Amino acid sequence: MANSEECRRDPRPGHGVAALAEDLEGVIDLIPVPVAVFDTEMRFVAASAAFLAAYGGDIAHAVGSDHDALLPWLPTACRDARGKALAGETVQCDESRTMRPDGREAWTRWTVAPLRRAGQVAGIILIIEDISAEKEFQQLTDLRAEEIIEAMKAAGIAFFEMDFDRDTLVATEPARQLLETQEVPDSFDTWIALAAPEDRVRLKEAHRAAIDPTGSRKFSIEFKLARSAEPKVIELRGNIRFDESADPPRPVGAIGAILDRTERARIAAAMVRGQRMETVGRMAGLIAHDFNNLLTVILSNLELAARTEMADLARGHLERAIDATRIGAGFNQRLLALAGARTPKPVRFGLDAQLAETWTLLERVLGEQVHLRLLPGADRGQIYMDRGELDGALLNLVINARDAISAAGTITIRTGSAQLDVQQAGEIEGARPGRFLTVSVSDTGHGMTPDVRRQALDPFFTTKDARVGNGLGLTSVASSVARAGGFLDIDSAPGEGTTITLYLPEVDGDPMLAAAEDRDALRMGDGQLVLVVEDDPLVRETVLDRLEALGYAVIEAGNAHQALEQIEAGEPVELLFSDIVLPGSCSGFDLVDRVRARDPRLPVLLTSGHASEKFAGRPKVEQEIELLTKPYSLSTLSAAVARALNPDAPPG
Repeated sequence: MANSEECRRDPRPGHGVAALAEDLEGVIDLIPVPVAVFDTEMRFVAASAAFLAAYGGDIAHAVGSDHDALLPWLPTACRDARGKALAGETVQCDESRTMRPDGREAWTRWTVAPLRRAGQVAGIILIIEDISAEKEFQQLTDLRAEEIIEAMKAAGIAFFEMDFDRDTLVATEPARQLLETQEVPDSFDTWIALAAPEDRVRLKEAHRAAIDPTGSRKFSIEFKLARSAEPKVIELRGNIRFDESADPPRPVGAIGAILDRTERARIAAAMVRGQRMETVGRMAGLIAHDFNNLLTVILSNLELAARTEMADLARGHLERAIDATRIGAGFNQRLLALAGARTPKPVRFGLDAQLAETWTLLERVLGEQVHLRLLPGADRGQIYMDRGELDGALLNLVINARDAISAAGTITIRTGSAQLDVQQAGEIEGARPGRFLTVSVSDTGHGMTPDVRRQALDPFFTTKDARVGNGLGLTSVASSVARAGGFLDIDSAPGEGTTITLYLPEVDGDPMLAAAEDRDALRMGDGQLVLVVEDDPLVRETVLDRLEALGYAVIEAGNAHQALEQIEAGEPVELLFSDIVLPGSCSGFDLVDRVRARDPRLPVLLTSGHASEKFAGRPKVEQEIELLTKPYSLSTLSAAVARALNPDAPPG
């Protein structure tokens, strides 16, 4: 103790304070807690270093001072205990609120005990500890425990403990809610009964492995509840306790947690669907590339044949074939959109007006026994979407509705508007609040079971006969609607038909006119030399025929190397018309780089059926080159070639 002699001894010889101080010299310093000593007249004798540090170093110079004057802040009960201590009794208090010398409120734990000398009570010892921090921690711990319990309830977690010998189970309150049962299972058989039939084998295997004393003695198993209103996934996780005195060790109980894994299972399923969609997209891109080339050949020959002299009957057949080819091209564009290889071209347009234009196409896919009704209700609203994607989505929905009707029936297309708040949006999977135009397709067919409804958007799920084809109908529809910033809702029940509603964000502004194609007014050439670079011989031959029909001179190349050879040989090429996807390491983009390094002013036109992603990643100067998407009509080709040769000319 770093206090002076004055702290321990009364300077007056023979005085009680001095005598006590002499007895305590060298001892009180060893006490690590706050201790103070008073004589029988309640005069201060000495104090430990911990006492001085806690309650003021100036006390060290107050030897002989009165107890009440020196420590007026002590709890009343502590002061009252002095008389009992002088009578030989020890008084303790584990928790007492008081005011410290510095004015702060504090919690203290104190003891007042007699100090004996030669068998007589010569004074008292006061031990007083500040337990404010301990008390605060205890209160905080209690608070955290309550918060933890509430958090576990919110997170869907419950704890349980089982005793195998007594067939008893103790579980926290959320367990019944999680398991949707009045009684938490107290045996393995009752656990099995809770699980969906398809999960029971896995549950038994997990149980068998957990009670094996040579194994990990842990268990973690997920299963669906058999009688849940919606697919609810539960995980059991914990440890098996064993009686180690037995040989071999015997399982005697289990302790673990019950967790709600429904949301995690939903996310995992969505990730699987995403991976499947990525695979589908890649396949679709490859198929679409080749199919576009085929459509280009068919469309080109049909258009050229239609411009020759022939009977009216034959011309009618050709025109219908051309229309069918264009419809096929539209389907292919949606395949490319699914593959992520076609950039949608959204415009603002009225929903009801667009439906009026596509009504004839929708009627064509229905037989005589299915009646199609249109109930428009969104005549004043507009959406911002690729027109072709909306047409494709509606066509898919109408075809699905037709297939769901076994005999005669009705399909109704209804448009309207909806303002969804947060609560309403929460009732539709994938929805968000906002202002929407809606278009719903309803049928009077057989409807969907809840299980079919849950899998309806899975690209590999179908209820159709394999001979009919299982398409990617609803998957494609959902993708198109999502690209427009919307979502869809499926309302169906067995025997009650199906209604699928598309929610499309409503937008403001003037409608944008669709880019109408003028099939008759061709923009003819004047003998300009066009170098056509295309690796597919059929497509290349078709392009050459079309350009010659438009009045251009043509030469050809099957790859970038052949094209460069002709240019370097001095061919007076006035337009380079190249596919982007070429054999070898040199693409159409690379060909443009090398040609423009030689002649920066040479006009260039590019084409592809599967190149939008690659095109988006090229330098800005190449993004300015027009990209002609396969398949294209003769009039589209004539306009694109004319623009490439004379970009400053007014359109017409």
